[in-house]
Amino acid sequence: MNISDIISGNASISPNGKAIVQGDSGRIITWLELEKMVNKLGNALTFLGVKRGDVVAIYLPNCPEFIITYFAAMKIGAIALPFNIIFKTGEISYIMNDSGAKVMVGASPELEQNVIQEREQFPGLEKIVTVGTPLKDAIDFNLLLAAASEKLEPAECSGDDVMSLVYTSGTSGKPKGAMLTHCNLMTMATYNMRILHINDQDLVYSAPPFCHIALLIAVLGPFCAGAGIVMLSHFNPEKALEVMSAYKATHVIGVPTMYIYMLNCFDSEKHDLTNLRLAFSAGGPMPPQYIEEIEEKFGLSFCEQYGLTETTSIVTYNRMGHRRIGSVGVPVCGIAVKVVDMDGNDLAPHHVGEILVKGPGNCKGYWKTPEATEKAFSGEWFRTGDLGTFDEDGYLYIVDRLKDMIVCSGYNVYPREVEDIIYANTKVSEVAVVGAEDPIRQEIPVAYVRLKDSQEMTEQELIDFCSARMASYKVPRRIIFVDEMPKGPTGKILKRELLAV
Repeated sequence: MNISDIISGNASISPNGKAIVQGDSGRIITWLELEKMVNKLGNALTFLGVKRGDVVAIYLPNCPEFIITYFAAMKIGAIALPFNIIFKTGEISYIMNDSGAKVMVGASPELEQNVIQEREQFPGLEKIVTVGTPLKDAIDFNLLLAAASEKLEPAECSGDDVMSLVYTSGTSGKPKGAMLTHCNLMTMATYNMRILHINDQDLVYSAPPFCHIALLIAVLGPFCAGAGIVMLSHFNPEKALEVMSAYKATHVIGVPTMYIYMLNCFDSEKHDLTNLRLAFSAGGPMPPQYIEEIEEKFGLSFCEQYGLTETTSIVTYNRMGHRRIGSVGVPVCGIAVKVVDMDGNDLAPHHVGEILVKGPGNCKGYWKTPEATEKAFSGEWFRTGDLGTFDEDGYLYIVDRLKDMIVCSGYNVYPREVEDIIYANTKVSEVAVVGAEDPIRQEIPVAYVRLKDSQEMTEQELIDFCSARMASYKVPRRIIFVDEMPKGPTGKILKRELLAV
């Protein structure tokens, strides 16, 4: 088993079909061209000394070279380690040193600033390959490919071999590398293909950063179906609408923040989205009031899903025609999900507890961290750390993160519930509710709010709005208005940073 077989299979069936469209430049790469470039880089990495089981770091924006490097590493039996292009030296060096990566393929400007100029922080890094302007003490990507053979047999891998390390966001400490296997990726890519209703005639606009587990939905799922993808190096809502219109995209995959921004930019006179059939949202909950607006304005079906890095993405999803707003849908066929109390006992519908997952997507564990692996798994069940509840029909509802839950005067306050109510205020663009220490109540809810452009609101006005719609202990005691929210790689609001604002 080798997941790079996806590329070879598509190249043999549809050699001239579109595999990648780079929306920024209009560059188009066919399946045959992609296969040849993957083979060339695989041979080049081998020449540089990369062996089976070695880690290859990828420090690139969404671009063809990212995908080429990802599949080339896996084709030779190495392990792909993606980084977010916005990471700085300290974030990169911790993960590089933890993973033991000796080779990095990256974008010239970011490499020069955060790696080459800070080389002493990367003692184990032996080779640097640059995409873009050639840099001193680094190898040029294009020259490397030019000298390599375009023929390469894939390494024979078992389904249990690790093929990618994806480091968690570190919301509860230092990031940990989830070990994803060829079986994890191949199985879940197949599931994603079916969930998204994709075929080889489709073209998918893939918006999330490829450094995230969303790559499975945004790239591997479409590729598994033989569908091509349209990408931008960096997300821009106006440009996203333009490329979807220009290339007649049939699907769009993004995170909630991206959809909200696209809604604000959408103009039916300028943007023709009539070919779009499905919008798929991952990476966090979509405020319910936006879903119907997205479907109405874009003329498509909206599908929200729930998944984690450690489960190789999708766990549950809302099926087309059977969506329930507020729910993340039903478990994917072949994946078991249960909600348990603090003692691990199964809970009945409408009772809130921790969500546990068992299935072929569960990662092999955390890289070189057996203690963390043991803590995260209960037998075959992965402990998500998320709080949720099922309804009587088996639809899952995410209540909050277990660690985000606020205990106020002995009552449990779930920030997600408070946020959904605040989002109902038409002046609010973004909100995040966190717990702040309080000498009397233990904790109190505090709401950080970004208003829509040109809107004004007082703290008391929003508190009164909340008081009319929720129990008093849930009402935020403080409202802090901000111009921007701190966000992670996928656009998810970083609540741990808010109290420092």
